[in-house]
Amino acid sequence: MVNLSTILSVINDFSKKHGYPFPVPEKEIYSWAEKFSLPRKGEVILYTGGLYQLVPYIEPLVELLEKRSSLLKLGKVTLALSSLAKTVLRPREDLRKFSRSVLENIVKLLISSNINIAFLYEKELYNGALLYDFGLDETFSEHINKVYKVLKESGAKKVITVDPHSTNILRSIAPKYVENYDLEVKSYLEVLAERLDEGVLRPKRSINERLVIHDPCLYARFENIIEEPRRLLEEAGYTVLEPPNSRRLTYCCGGLLESVAPGLAKGVASARISELKSVSSNIVTLCPICFANLRRVAPKDVKIGDISEYLARAYL
Repeated sequence: MVNLSTILSVINDFSKKHGYPFPVPEKEIYSWAEKFSLPRKGEVILYTGGLYQLVPYIEPLVELLEKRSSLLKLGKVTLALSSLAKTVLRPREDLRKFSRSVLENIVKLLISSNINIAFLYEKELYNGALLYDFGLDETFSEHINKVYKVLKESGAKKVITVDPHSTNILRSIAPKYVENYDLEVKSYLEVLAERLDEGVLRPKRSINERLVIHDPCLYARFENIIEEPRRLLEEAGYTVLEPPNSRRLTYCCGGLLESVAPGLAKGVASARISELKSVSSNIVTLCPICFANLRRVAPKDVKIGDISEYLARAYL
């Protein structure tokens, strides 16, 4: 197991140098969006925070860190980091396809809801969640101010986020670190639910399917994004089932632990899978980290899908 101080050194170093916590090819962050020809500036910016794009690289990164453990145990963190910097991580191709599909579905859903969005492309920066969660306050403060500056320079007044971590960071955490913060921040699920209520967004087909929903901690506990995903799914014909420990009392997926305590993370995820499977083998997630962690331990008879996939089937 790689110790926590080593992981913090990796995250801190890469975030300062590259704007992302891991060595990920820059074009992976934005190449998926090129087909849409979205403007680079606008009052409404779609912000991904890079989290879906990072998911395919997390597993190979952990494996790589384990291989460098001999250097790290000797305290040669700088040498290990140098080795990492020269390494091109090979993403898990199935997760890469998943991540790109999710982001493309989200853009299509917003466009079909008559939402005009812009995108930052190569200027897109990581949301800084790991920096904040691991207590790297100085680096996080510097980083989130860069994120804010890029958004403001792009003309942003409103930001639409695609995952719980980006939503929480930009809506609840960033105002504590950025002076005169004035961005309106909403999850795409909130935006789509609003358009549904307004009658702008309507399902094109009804899906008669039962599924169990896994609430991510940040949406449910901190951002009160609970009813919107359920309403969107139910309007499309899905029967949404509640597992033990749902809504504000949701159970953790084991996220953020996989890099420093993979055994513990696996145990937490396995416990959650057991809860979810007790209700249905068809599981819907709302977060890339939840998807990746639960997928890692799910038995073959369990299907795990991102909510964007289910919504796209009904609304597009």
